[in-house]
Amino acid sequence: MEERFTRLRGFIDIYGDDLYFFEFLENTFRKYAEVYGFVEIKTPILEKTDLFVRGIGEGSDIVRKEMFSFEDRGGRNVTMRPEGTASVVRAFLENNLVNDPKYYKLFYSGPMFRAERPQAGRLRQFHQLGVEWFGSDNPIVDFETISMLWDIIVELGIHSNVDLIINSVGCDKCIPNYKENLKVFFDSNYDKFCDDCKDRRNRNILRVFDCKNHSCQRTLGDAPKVLDYLCDDCRYHFDTLQNLLSKKRIPFVVEDSLVRGLDYYTRNVFEVRYRGIGSQNAIAGGGRYNKLVKEFGGPDIPAFGFAMGVERTILAIKDKVKPINKVSVGVCNVSDNELDYAIKVANYLRGKGIITHLFSYVGNFGKQMKMANRFGVNFVVILGEDEVRKNVISVKNMETGEQKQINLEEVLLLIAEVRHG
Repeated sequence: MEERFTRLRGFIDIYGDDLYFFEFLENTFRKYAEVYGFVEIKTPILEKTDLFVRGIGEGSDIVRKEMFSFEDRGGRNVTMRPEGTASVVRAFLENNLVNDPKYYKLFYSGPMFRAERPQAGRLRQFHQLGVEWFGSDNPIVDFETISMLWDIIVELGIHSNVDLIINSVGCDKCIPNYKENLKVFFDSNYDKFCDDCKDRRNRNILRVFDCKNHSCQRTLGDAPKVLDYLCDDCRYHFDTLQNLLSKKRIPFVVEDSLVRGLDYYTRNVFEVRYRGIGSQNAIAGGGRYNKLVKEFGGPDIPAFGFAMGVERTILAIKDKVKPINKVSVGVCNVSDNELDYAIKVANYLRGKGIITHLFSYVGNFGKQMKMANRFGVNFVVILGEDEVRKNVISVKNMETGEQKQINLEEVLLLIAEVRHG
């Protein structure tokens, strides 16, 4: 017996209702990205490993534990992208988009890869929708980007179950002082932290806030608060963001332990969490990253962006959004003598944008009707000798069983009634 192949753990096939939700979410995101002035970019799935090590940070869990990295046949170290920002920044510089202002606001969509333990809302291949806005350090940019995301969330109908969490992680002027005080606190409570946190302490002390260990989280409850160490500029940015969100009546919660899982963030960061989908409840997140473009060899250009997890958001919208069944038609011919007419009818319906199945390929008329039932079409067009002679069609409504003979153009009225009924 030949081997029957199965998909890899943490990878899924997307079809049926899940594919509907996937496309519905992407289309909603695309609509708002475009009206807010973002243009699309698509980047490769495979990049040089150093791009992510340098961009995300060696101390991050993504780089240390989760990347799909390997050596290709040319001896190059490559990685399947674990997130979108580093690739977009690389493309922004490599393609000289720095010199064209219309490319300062970019959006993207596509699969990402992380070697995490699979669970609900966390896959090894997952999909993200994201935006990156280059060129300004003004907190209005932060507000506009979050505002766009909030508009999407409202249209999806999930805003009543969502928490928008915001914080500031400071900048090069104020964050070093905070890190030193956090290290002092950590060292005075050293035995209360897990081994991973002890490693994070030396790599990037802010990463201890990523720890899911309950004991570590309880200890960190008494840690110094980053908001107490902000410089005047960072405080202005954070206060301005809060004021603008309040004016638009976008509800938010300040959480001073939020640092996000990537090392490139500066100043304002945020996360959107959905209540009711389990522990993996962050459906979107992002923030400002003012140093990354320069660190990648470009000019000193600040930026702000976010990514939205498609699979997790689908878990949130399934109860809010109902798949729309599109009207479909099956064309059945009584004998081979009607085949040419059947093809003509099918082509006419398809030209009008109607999903049309020509069932002649399955055999005799009886088999064609059985196949129409299995496909669940709304109407069957039946073509026999009489229909060809009169240049008409017989249409059967598969739900009511009603059948009548009409002109070909009249079938469009029947379909419109089902579409809007």
